[in-house]
Amino acid sequence: MNHRDHDFDAHARSLHHASLQQLSPQTLARLRGARTQAQTAGSTRRWPWLAATAFTGLLAIGLGAQFLPAAKAPTGEPAQLAAQAAATDANGSVTLLDENPDLYLWLASSEAQPLAME
Repeated sequence: MNHRDHDFDAHARSLHHASLQQLSPQTLARLRGARTQAQTAGSTRRWPWLAATAFTGLLAIGLGAQFLPAAKAPTGEPAQLAAQAAATDANGSVTLLDENPDLYLWLASSEAQPLAME
């Protein structure tokens, strides 16, 4: 803060102090009462908005949760579940070869390239 800003602040404070000295005590009391009333009224008006916002957020979460897919727990023996996972499903998207990492290692080896050229 330079010297010019300090002088400006000091001058503004002195003018404010002088203007307060010229006000009547009744006017100062009315100004103080209006200030406290405005401060208390502002704090009481926040609660309805906060409650409405929280209710809207909970409603949105509740509606959004209805559109989440339901998780179904697999039923059956572990050996049966493993066989089902290895087999091809109705769409043909999961096969035993998709889950076997040895296939990908073999494809990257030098033995797979001559076989693919035939």
